[in-house]
Amino acid sequence: MSSSPLPSSNTSLTYTQPSTPPHLTHSPLANPSPNELLIRVHAAAINPVDIQLWNNVLIGLLAGRKEKGIGRDYVGESLPSAKSCKGSGKLARRYSGWLVGRYATLRMLGWEREGTFAQYLSVNASTDPIARKPACWSYEEAAAVPLVVLTPFACLDWLPPENEHNKKRRVVVTGASGGVGMWCVQLAKKLYNCHVIGICSGRNADFVRRMGADEIIDYTAQNVAQTLLDGRPGGRKYDLYIDCVGGVEMFRYWHDLLHKNGAYITIVGDKTSRTAMGGPFTYLTYPSQILHFLYGYLFGPRYANVILYQKSELLEKTVELAEKGRVEVVVQEVVNGILSEEEYKEAWERVRRLMEEGRVRGKVVVSNG
Repeated sequence: MSSSPLPSSNTSLTYTQPSTPPHLTHSPLANPSPNELLIRVHAAAINPVDIQLWNNVLIGLLAGRKEKGIGRDYVGESLPSAKSCKGSGKLARRYSGWLVGRYATLRMLGWEREGTFAQYLSVNASTDPIARKPACWSYEEAAAVPLVVLTPFACLDWLPPENEHNKKRRVVVTGASGGVGMWCVQLAKKLYNCHVIGICSGRNADFVRRMGADEIIDYTAQNVAQTLLDGRPGGRKYDLYIDCVGGVEMFRYWHDLLHKNGAYITIVGDKTSRTAMGGPFTYLTYPSQILHFLYGYLFGPRYANVILYQKSELLEKTVELAEKGRVEVVVQEVVNGILSEEEYKEAWERVRRLMEEGRVRGKVVVSNG
């Protein structure tokens, strides 16, 4: 089978200084090295962390004045190239099906790498998380998955072992209708067989129930802490509290809600601003979290501020669940024109505004189609 020649240039959305308007960059497309795959990007997802990185002065200083990409996860199609097809035997065996461009792949990139709002990417096939796109997902649905599913796996890893009385472990998820929260609910229920309490607004209650929540707490109409305290059957405390929102309001109830071997896991930290960096970075900006971690480690319940697992096998496990119809992908909106000279400014403002407002149900995706 003959292959078409590789394109000579690549268009991507980049920026040079923190919080400055992004612009389109047109650069020569280099042939990937022997351990890389060249990917034609079909769609990419926007996440709160993309806005936080774009706003972050420290990361801007560390990266210098070079062009910085936007976007971390995406779906794309691997293209053949002379170098990639001549890679090591191990690489060729593992990825031979993807090198001919017949399959789409799910992947995620680190913050220091080129962004995924681009026509083409070079990806390290031996280190980047990768999985086959299931046929039951569209490109836009697949692009919405990697970051927001790898993060819940990191959260749910803190579940205590199942007890000998076969009682279901009880998990509380705040921000249960958001990109990460909805996957925390789905995986806790359908993969870990937990009893799930989802915290969300009343308008998202039915949606979170559909994701698998057994109980809903409407934070707009109920006292969340008191409802959780009153909802302990026979005074039995919860096993895991997953915070996808941030803030410190629940710390005063930490010991009342969670048993000694339970855990309070946050992906945000103490901060509440949606444009400030969250995750483990906040151990530096909010050092009281270090005290929470140390106290929890010594006396319980445990506390941690976590970041996603970058493991291909977890993406592959998610694909298996999707093919069995056990999980659902929800895309609230697909934004077009992100790489168009005429439309990219409007498209960027749209996705930025959606992330900063923080009222997204599921995910927002940008399409290259």
